[in-house]
Amino acid sequence: MGDLRDWLLSNKFEQYADAFEANDIDLDILPELSEPDLERLGVSLGNRRRLLKAIAGRSSGAAPPKPSDPGASGDAERRQVTVLFADMVGSTALSGTVDPELLGNLIRRYQDVTAGAIGRYGGFVAKFMGDGVLAYFGFPRAFEDAAERAVRAAIGIMAEVGGIERPDGTRVQARIGIATGVVVVGEIIGTGTAQERTIVGETPNLAARLQALAAPDTILISAPTQNLLGGLFDLELTGEHELKGFPRPVPAWRVRGETLVESRFAASRTGDNLPLVGRAHEMGLMLDRWRLARLGEGQIVTVIGEAGIGKSRSIEALQEAFAGEPHARVHLQCSSYHSDSAFYPVIQHISRAAGFATADSPGVRIEKLGVLFARRAESDVAAIPLLAELLSISAEPAAPLSLTPAQRKATTIALLVDEIVRLGETDPVLLVLEDAHWIDATTLELMTRLTDSIGRARLLAVVTARPDFAPPWQARPHSTLLALGRLGRSECAQLVAGVAASHGLSAETVAAIVAKTDGVPLFVEELTKSVMESASGDSAAVPATLKDSLMARLDRLGEAREVAQIASVIGRQFVFSLLDAVIPHGGTDIEAALAKLVEAGIVFPDGRGSERSFSFKHALTRDAAYESLLFSRRRELHERIARALEERFSALTTSEPDLLAHHFGEAGLAGPACDYRMRAGDLAVSRSAYKEAIAHFSAGLGMADALPKPEERMRRQLDFLLKLGPALMVMRGMQSAEVEDAYRRAEEIGAAVGDSVATTRPSGACGSTPISGARRLWRATVPASWWRSHNDPATAISCSKPTTADGRRLFSEVMLRRLWRIAVSATRPTI
Repeated sequence: MGDLRDWLLSNKFEQYADAFEANDIDLDILPELSEPDLERLGVSLGNRRRLLKAIAGRSSGAAPPKPSDPGASGDAERRQVTVLFADMVGSTALSGTVDPELLGNLIRRYQDVTAGAIGRYGGFVAKFMGDGVLAYFGFPRAFEDAAERAVRAAIGIMAEVGGIERPDGTRVQARIGIATGVVVVGEIIGTGTAQERTIVGETPNLAARLQALAAPDTILISAPTQNLLGGLFDLELTGEHELKGFPRPVPAWRVRGETLVESRFAASRTGDNLPLVGRAHEMGLMLDRWRLARLGEGQIVTVIGEAGIGKSRSIEALQEAFAGEPHARVHLQCSSYHSDSAFYPVIQHISRAAGFATADSPGVRIEKLGVLFARRAESDVAAIPLLAELLSISAEPAAPLSLTPAQRKATTIALLVDEIVRLGETDPVLLVLEDAHWIDATTLELMTRLTDSIGRARLLAVVTARPDFAPPWQARPHSTLLALGRLGRSECAQLVAGVAASHGLSAETVAAIVAKTDGVPLFVEELTKSVMESASGDSAAVPATLKDSLMARLDRLGEAREVAQIASVIGRQFVFSLLDAVIPHGGTDIEAALAKLVEAGIVFPDGRGSERSFSFKHALTRDAAYESLLFSRRRELHERIARALEERFSALTTSEPDLLAHHFGEAGLAGPACDYRMRAGDLAVSRSAYKEAIAHFSAGLGMADALPKPEERMRRQLDFLLKLGPALMVMRGMQSAEVEDAYRRAEEIGAAVGDSVATTRPSGACGSTPISGARRLWRATVPASWWRSHNDPATAISCSKPTTADGRRLFSEVMLRRLWRIAVSATRPTI
């Protein structure tokens, strides 16, 4: 079976390997598989087609493509993963009363159904454990909606498992636990059929505990999973539970079903809507098109923008702008799970508009449909049968329509177009089609026909899509393409203020959020919320709500993904020559990978400077790539980068020592990191950049703590403290507690290491009053007479009023140089 798994992996179908093996399918059986066979195995329609092509290519001797799954290499990585743990209820008790062969068949059917539902939503079956199934969503391939996929798969499992009958005549029941979190996953252990990918972390344990806690036919999810789902599902808090292995009670939510939502955007939002920021021009344009539509000049506006840029929020603001005006509304929501399902957005809209309930019988649904389309039914007897067929309502036998499938499709499209246009005879109509990049071909045909029919209709159609969508109606005279760009810095700061209105973030924190989010409103909102929820107020980590979508973009890169990860260790900006020096294979491979990264919009060429360089488009994308690396891998790459900088870019050791200090520090090499921190601090002082000097000396002081030998550690600390003190005096004032603390620590360390220079206090010729020790020197205000005796009358005048405010003002360059000399020589003048 190992060969089969390798073949599936090489063709990007690894998620079906367990289902194939559970049904005893090996390479010799592949050519005999048919589409119905693959459907029974849980393979989605699109993947059935791809698998059959791959099988045909294998039979003809065509070479399989190289694996591009991030987990294909068997290297472990850090990932946010949603883990699903499913278990069949009562199998242990059943084993004592049922023949093992019958029980084995029952468990196999259960596993097939479970693996099929998981596979349909892109999950990866990691392991079968008897009647238990462990699955990952988000690895080996990331999805922007991994948590949602896991819950949909769980609902599918419950629905299908209920159709399996046990030997005693009762139906099979299951319980499922789902949890989301960061894990280390992907390392391959074992060989042959025993081969599996490890997963380490709290998340799989939590999913298993939730599964054990769940009642039969129940799905329980964790708090992080619930946070990612928003309002897409009907969830019930079951309370906080004491779970084995968890120090504190853990909250759990029961999934009661899917929420019938008009808009995914509205369902995913929590809390109050924020004011629309930075879209005045776009709103003005759409409102102008609405004005034309009300006058009978139908319009279609296609709003294009990357994920999170504010397309849906703009539509919401448009609806709010004329909420008080009488108008009809049609909302069509495309789905990534149903891009191959004809008319899916239309079916969902009609079901909502007609008020269908789960318990409605076919007859009741026909009646509701008749009420919704009453005017149409009076003039077209075929309308209701066609719509019932569209909605898969099995009504009473009626006279069959003498139409071919192609004629049925064309007639249905014409009926729907005519009905939408006729809505405008009473009130103007706003039709919204969201996420057209997931649209099915038949709905796209419907929208194209509608566009050709609205020239004289009172209708405005607004379509939202990502940049890869090409609207076929763009050449029409009443069509407008509206591209949403990023927000400016001031607009981002305004948005941060709106999100954190009651939190009071500092100006530095707001600036850090604005710098990291690159003008993408969703990034701004989610990072601000993450900072508010963080006890430390740290804006460094990628918010959990963005991890999946960012990793999904990286996973689509295939083999170029590794180059993106290595580049992320260099930094948001990186030069080609350094990347080439760090990556072992180098050459044309890097060129091809960078071309793919540019094409995918992950990085873009940076035209500044003479050397060829690149920048990550989004700082958070760079952070996501960096955070996916194991700590050990990061340290290895940081060291390679630092060594390459020393060997091939020696000029940087002089001009940018802080860069080498950073990489050596992240590599865990405290000695070189301290050396370069000292150089960086000295360079900052030479440029009168005392704030930066304090940062470098303080960082070096912390890095010196990691040195293994005590004497070396203390001497390094003493060096940094004696240089930190004067810089602190310039910025904080001579009477500052920080200055006093720096020299107190320096005196203590000097005494501990027996440094005679650091501990000797020679008497000076600058006055008659002795000052005992370094602390008293910096606690006192130096009299003007002392500076006068050192031929510095200008400073003496400045020192004539020794107050704290004047103390900060009087430290001129001359004074700093003199204090610096005193600190380095550790002499204590008597005044």
